[in-house]
Amino acid sequence: MDALQDTGILLKLQADYFDFFDFHIAKVLGEGRSGDVVLAMSNSYSDITRAVKRISLKPEDLKRRNLTHEIVMKRFLNEVKIARVLEHPNVIRSTNGIVCPNYLAIAMEYCSNGTLANHLKQINRELIDRFFTGLVSAVEYVHSRRIVHGDIRPQNIFVTALFEPVLGDFGMSFTVPESTQYIKTAEATMLNLAPELMNKAESVDPFKCDCYAVGLVLNCMVQRRRPDYHSDDKKRSSTTTCTSTATIDDKHKFLLLMLLCKNPFKRFSMSEVQRTLSEFTQERYTRELSGLLAKKRCLGNIGNSADSSKQAK
Repeated sequence: MDALQDTGILLKLQADYFDFFDFHIAKVLGEGRSGDVVLAMSNSYSDITRAVKRISLKPEDLKRRNLTHEIVMKRFLNEVKIARVLEHPNVIRSTNGIVCPNYLAIAMEYCSNGTLANHLKQINRELIDRFFTGLVSAVEYVHSRRIVHGDIRPQNIFVTALFEPVLGDFGMSFTVPESTQYIKTAEATMLNLAPELMNKAESVDPFKCDCYAVGLVLNCMVQRRRPDYHSDDKKRSSTTTCTSTATIDDKHKFLLLMLLCKNPFKRFSMSEVQRTLSEFTQERYTRELSGLLAKKRCLGNIGNSADSSKQAK
């Protein structure tokens, strides 16, 4: 930790962060698995605001969250290091990691329009396209730095005053070495619904797991509702097919099919999504979608014929 202090990444205080910097807590913005996020406002300058993520180090809080001090510190240091190397308009900007007597804190830019989860019920086609394009750009950039986010969901996509999406909360993120494509599932810290993770495959491509999560976010937007999570993270599930496809255009149907593909080898990467968004016309989406659906029907008929043959024998 001392080495990180020397680089200016960490600031260690013997006092409360908010008192030291003359901030007051205006409101709680949200609560997550590791702590809460509050809006901090300067007592001297009304235009200075920060979103501050607080992670309690009190023994009773650690016990309640089933975490150890060592695990919390490791995740905190990792999040601070990763956030500091990322610079993209659709990725949250962090300033410092702060170590206080009873808690850890990460100061970030404040996005005044909450999170994507707050806007799902009333989201329109224009906003779906804007949010999805921004999210894809952010994740493609993060992946280009060999970083896996690990927890992409509506609650971790913040919305600025100009209604631009910003990917945040890198608490579950990790860096993958250049020479590595797959990681052992047992070593994965990702909070993700990708089928290969849920089915406990021996090894997974973590970048493709992120891509599946992006597909789930798109699915939430077109269905205008949050995913259905079980209380137990290990058993949680989500609707991954559209229940009212008549109201979803061919562009979004095609992208959902390619991102929510159960086979990670056939699942679109973020680069493939970016290329599709820039090159495809509406007519092209319709044509490609028709081809995909026809292929699925053909494979289904082959499967049904095989089953009938087995029964006849």
